[in-house]
Amino acid sequence: MRTVKFTENTKTKEVTEYVGEKIYVTVDGVLQPIYYTNTKNNTQHKKPVFLIPKQRQLRLLSATNQAPKISRQIEIVDGVAVNVFPLCVFTYQKGISHTSGAISSWGSLEGRYTLGQSTTANQPSLGSKRGGVNGQVPLFFNKEQSDFMSLDTAITLAGDFSLFFYIQPISVRGHKNTRLLGKSDDNNMYLSISEGYNESYNLRFSASSEVVVTTTGYWQPSTKKLLITVQRKGSKIYIRENGTQVHSGVIATTNFTFDQIGKLGNSAIPTYNGSIYHFSAYDGYLNDNLAKIENSIIKEASLAKE
Repeated sequence: MRTVKFTENTKTKEVTEYVGEKIYVTVDGVLQPIYYTNTKNNTQHKKPVFLIPKQRQLRLLSATNQAPKISRQIEIVDGVAVNVFPLCVFTYQKGISHTSGAISSWGSLEGRYTLGQSTTANQPSLGSKRGGVNGQVPLFFNKEQSDFMSLDTAITLAGDFSLFFYIQPISVRGHKNTRLLGKSDDNNMYLSISEGYNESYNLRFSASSEVVVTTTGYWQPSTKKLLITVQRKGSKIYIRENGTQVHSGVIATTNFTFDQIGKLGNSAIPTYNGSIYHFSAYDGYLNDNLAKIENSIIKEASLAKE
């Protein structure tokens, strides 16, 4: 910080400037500051070069750390460019409406979809204690209150798709039913984790068509916070955790429709238990851009406060 004096209209003013340290170089064994030339009113002025002040550096760093908006992706399939569009993109940073920390709606950045919950008792909260700052904390779903949210319009995934969830499920010994997506009028169409003993991921299309990934005992998250990627390409399913594939197999090619997050069909309990930072759905299989999107979501979530 320095104080400089200058004269304007015969009046002398003092102005406090917040600058960093001067930058020096050694010329012929002599240490001297670096200057740059600034021209003002046809007069050249020499001014020393300063390092960017710490507070400004932090502001600039914060700005560059903002995760980019996720939009159309171009995939190359058999030498042909194919557009893959986001159907919906929900992030803790944007689109949340609440009253005293109780969340009533959550708007998508893409697709104009909105998740809502009009029943106060079932509304997720801003952070685990409803005391978080909007845009800085994830949504917390409490299974003890049967928290869940419903879409204003159902989304149908036809053909290839890619789903992304960044979550922090409550890890409790013996806990099951980590319910992610559901269809309000159909108890046999959902995406869930640990619907039963020795089961992890479960993607069900009907009473007779589902994908069940086996595990040992009740599923537990591999890390406290978890990026889950679920993709369909033709009749193949791929599941990834934190950017690493954990399952591949055969999947039905029928449509998958959902209109709820955190709840399975019309079952009142149990609902999802834990925090949700991000959920997005794409209308195609992502390959060339997959790692980029996963890293972007992880980066976005890393900016959240607990």
